[in-house]
Parts: sequence; C-alpha cells; structure tokens
Amino acid sequence: MHLLSKLHARLGDFWWYSLLLFAALRCGDLINAFVGLWLVPKYVPQEELGAVLALTNFAGVFGLPITILVTVYTKFLNRYQALGEIGKVKSLLRWFISASAIFVVVSSLLSLVILPMFFERIRIVSGSLGILIVAYGLIGAVTPVFSNALQGLKKFNALTIQNLLSAPIRLVTMLVAIPFRALSGYMLGQIAAPLFTIGWASFSLRKELRSEIKAVPFWKGETRKILKYLGCVSIWFLTGGPYAALLAIIIRQRLPDTESAAYYMISRFAELGTYAGVTMALVMFPLVAEAHTQGKQTNRILLHANLGTIAFGAVATAGLYFFGGFILNLLPTSAPYSGFSTDMAILCATLVLGQLWSNFTNHEIAKERFGFLWYGVPLIILQSIVLVSFTGYTFFYGILPSSIVDWMGSVKLATLRNIIWFQFIAHAIRITFTLIDALRKQRNYLPNPST
Repeated sequence: MHLLSKLHARLGDFWWYSLLLFAALRCGDLINAFVGLWLVPKYVPQEELGAVLALTNFAGVFGLPITILVTVYTKFLNRYQALGEIGKVKSLLRWFISASAIFVVVSSLLSLVILPMFFERIRIVSGSLGILIVAYGLIGAVTPVFSNALQGLKKFNALTIQNLLSAPIRLVTMLVAIPFRALSGYMLGQIAAPLFTIGWASFSLRKELRSEIKAVPFWKGETRKILKYLGCVSIWFLTGGPYAALLAIIIRQRLPDTESAAYYMISRFAELGTYAGVTMALVMFPLVAEAHTQGKQTNRILLHANLGTIAFGAVATAGLYFFGGFILNLLPTSAPYSGFSTDMAILCATLVLGQLWSNFTNHEIAKERFGFLWYGVPLIILQSIVLVSFTGYTFFYGILPSSIVDWMGSVKLATLRNIIWFQFIAHAIRITFTLIDALRKQRNYLPNPST
C-alpha cells in the first residue's frame, strides 16, 4: 500500500486516477467486446443489426434535458465540494433528482408521438422496444446524476468499482434475455447496467446524503450565474446532442442492410481509439472545475488529455489499418465484413478527432467558457443539413432546379465510406477553428510592443 501511495504521489491525481479507471474500463470492455462482437451478431439477424446503434443513440435523445441538467449539476457540485459547502451539495443533489423526475414524465409523453415515426424509418417492428427505449433513455440520463456525483466529489475508487461490475451485470442480463427477443433483450441489458450504477452510487454517497448534514439552498446569491451556465450548456447540447442519433438513423435508413450492419461491426473495433481519451475525460472535468474554482491554470491537464488521446488513438488506428482485415476474419460474426477493414481504420481516426474536440469542449465547459459556441453550433447545424440533404437528395426534385439536385446525387454521400470521410472532414474543420481561436486569444494576451 505504501508503494501505491508513493506511485500516486509521483504521478499526480490526473494520471493516477486515469490509469485506475482505464484498467477498470478495459476489464469491462472485454465483456462488452463479447457482447458486441459475438452475442449480439449471433442473435440479431443482419437485416436488423444495423438498427442496434440507431436504437441506443435515439434513446439518448429522450434524456437530453436531463443530460443538460447533469452537466450543470456536476460543475456546481464540484464547486461547492471544493469550497467545503457540503450542505449545498446535498441540496443540489436533491433538487436535480426532483427535476429529473419531472423530465421523465415529459419525455415519456413525447415518446408516444415520436417513437412510431422512428420505428418506421429504421424498419423495425416495435413490440416491447418502445417501452425499453424510453426506459433506457431516461434511466441512462438520470444515472449520471449519481455517477457524476462520484466523479464530481472525486470518489474515483467507488467509480472504479462501479465500472468493474456494471459490464458483468449487463452481460448476465443479455445472456438471459437476448435468446427470447434479440433487440428487446439487448435493450434490457443496456438498462441493467445503469440501474446498478444508481444503486451503487446511492450507497457510496450515503455520507453526503445522511440526515445529519443540513441542506443549504445552493441558489442563494448564484441564481444568475447558474441560469447563465444552464443556458449556454443547453444551446450546446440541444445542437450537438441529437447529431449522433441523426447519424445512426441516416446510416440505418439510407444505406443497404449490409453497410448498416458493417457500420455496427466495425465501430465496435474503431472505438478502441478513444479508450484513453474517454477515460481521461472522466477525470479531467472535475479536476479542471476544481482548479478553476481555486484560480489555478488548467491548460496542462487539457494538454495531457489530448496527448494521451492522440498517442493511443494513433496506435489503434495504425493497428486497424494494417491488421484490420485479419482481425475481422478472426470471428465468424465479423468475417463477412472484412472488406470494410479500411473503413474501420478511417472510422477509428474519425472517432479520435471527435474525442479531441470533446476534450476541448469539456475543458471549456468546466471553466465556464463558451466561446466555442460561436463556431461550433453553426458548424454542427451545417453538418446536419448537408448529411440529411445529400443522402436524401431526391426529396428536392420539384423544389430545387433539377441540375442542382442531380449534382447533389453525383456527390454520392449515401455510402458508408463517404459518410465516414464526411465525419472525418467535419471533425477536422471544427478542430481547425479551435486552433485558430486559441491562437487569436493567445495573440490578444501578448503585450503590445508599441506600448
């Protein structure tokens, strides 16, 4: 234990907890790999396999309002913790649980209108899926209220145990349920893990929730600041949040079954490139928020997160580029998609760029800086318009001149490779704008030689 303490002190909180969570998450990923690469493809037919990502991403849309609240909650939770105001922590946690319950009711009512249109577009018979999708979206959105409390209060040991156990619980649930109804069983397994997280986090937070601590109203003197932060976060999440669902629906709806199924399969491997970045992001947000509250510099934390993301992502991308075909041919469930190995490497690089952008926006949100909204929001809106229009260009016949519509069709965006490249270019453009903005700010802070 003494050696571990010395190692912790040597590495610092950021790298120590990042490595700890990385190990826990990778243990879970071994189980998730079994689920994603064998269990799901074994029981879900190819004509429905491409709908799996559309189901999970669209479910997240129902939880967007809660996701927005959770982000605000995490930021101010960490602020009050850093200031030692535990009474406000308790009040904040209670308030957000109540607010989440209200949004659960509203989202459930909206689902009655939205889900039938969604199932029609992804060519799936709903059955029990409607209830499960809403449940997953809402429970998945409420879960961060608890897990982010562990994160915000820097209870990284409890967070590690949570990540170690959630994957086995998900696996056991799926093993029982998937053979009866593949897609419904898959969604049921997705629900089991966050339910465990809620229970475990509640147990781990019993000290903060105990009755001896008096709840102190958190909004006194800070209402304006909280509302401003809430407004900026809402703009960002309501713009960028639905895009993942839109992309998954476009791929399922407008690509052949083979290509939409291939996207599911290659994305299971391509996500390897983001493993380091996602792990460090879990640690980065509370550390940056705390450092900002204490008036400390945070650029070094962001730099480390980005360097780790790039290094790990580059190795993963290179490995998939040179050995992707061999890897896909190792499993009978993925072998039919070995022809998409190049697309898998491109997708991995695309996801790494996306993680770099996510690192930057999370860093800025933790510091209550939202300058990136001025270019980030228009770029995502433009990206969405191009994706929808160019993959469904026939809609514009009779609306736009035929020559323009024919040109839109000639671009041939509605192929898996072209959509992946489109994503890559879109991420690269956002990062370019970020670098330009950062250089502009740095130049403004330099002293003027003429003065």
